[in-house]
Amino acid sequence: MSRDKARTPEDWDDDDQRQYGDWDDEEYEYAPAPRRRRPQYRQQRRRSVWPWLLLGCASGVIIIVLAAVIIVLLAVRTATNGSTIPIMPGMPSQATYSKQSQQTLPITSLIQLQVHNQIGNITITADPNATNATITTMKHVKAASSDSANTEFNNISVQVQTPTAPDYTLGINATVPDTGSVFGSHNDSVDLNVTLPTSALASAPTATTSSPQVTPFKLNVVNSIGNVTVSGLKGIFLLQDDIGDIAVDHATLFDTSHLLTGTGNVIYNGDLDTTPLASNTTPRYKLQSETGKVIATLPGDTNIILDANTNSGSITSDFPISVTTSDKSANFYGPLNANAPSGSAVAVLTLNVSTGNVLVHRA
Repeated sequence: MSRDKARTPEDWDDDDQRQYGDWDDEEYEYAPAPRRRRPQYRQQRRRSVWPWLLLGCASGVIIIVLAAVIIVLLAVRTATNGSTIPIMPGMPSQATYSKQSQQTLPITSLIQLQVHNQIGNITITADPNATNATITTMKHVKAASSDSANTEFNNISVQVQTPTAPDYTLGINATVPDTGSVFGSHNDSVDLNVTLPTSALASAPTATTSSPQVTPFKLNVVNSIGNVTVSGLKGIFLLQDDIGDIAVDHATLFDTSHLLTGTGNVIYNGDLDTTPLASNTTPRYKLQSETGKVIATLPGDTNIILDANTNSGSITSDFPISVTTSDKSANFYGPLNANAPSGSAVAVLTLNVSTGNVLVHRA
């Protein structure tokens, strides 16, 4: 029998089993193929978004605050006749409308003029050629149309009180609407121009009488925002302005006169009547500015005591005076005119500035 006969599976030897046998045979150790190492990726740390959110919120707050400050400054600038506030995109455009009116009053005697205005300029002039008093008003409004402007004109009130016996007081009161917003009290204004006949003004007391009997003319003006200009008048001036300049020229101040502005300049060019309003009293006059300049131009022979002070500023004078300075302040008290007879100066002119300069000029 041939050795090369075909073998059945039962005739396989151990070697064949090791080569072709059952893979699950416990006697054969299977060496698994080496595993392929997967690339490992380092997980990046996720950054927090809170710092960026906080930075964005802070930037937004800063922008809003800056915008609010700019708007407020522009509103104040507009109220004092500065540049107008630009129209924002999407907002209806506004234009400035003006309306003028005039009233004539027959006046034969006038002892006192009282003027009150909220926002606008006040001009008062004495005219020797005038026979009647003339009051001219110029209303200014900002509106989107002429119809809206006419409605706003009607909201501006100018009331005039005709002088009658026995006080002979002319009263003028101007008011503008207040909407309660930053812009509301600055959109409207009214300028007042008053011309008075010089012949109707009260006579001044004479310096020869020890107890003056004639009542001097009295001018009382109160203004909130705007300039006050007075020309050609004589008498007791009580002028008060919160924001604006006070300018008086070709005038004569009487005892107890006081010109005061909060922010602005006080400029005076005229004489001083040294007659006391009551016997045995010292005539006094005061020009005052909290923030600004006080400029007084007086005749060269003015014989008064000058009381000049500034907390932060300087004092300069065309008259030969010796100013005392200390740190940022300056002051002087003494006769204005060194050539005047010794001891003759009695009346006192006070020039007072909190922050600003005092200037005294010789006319």
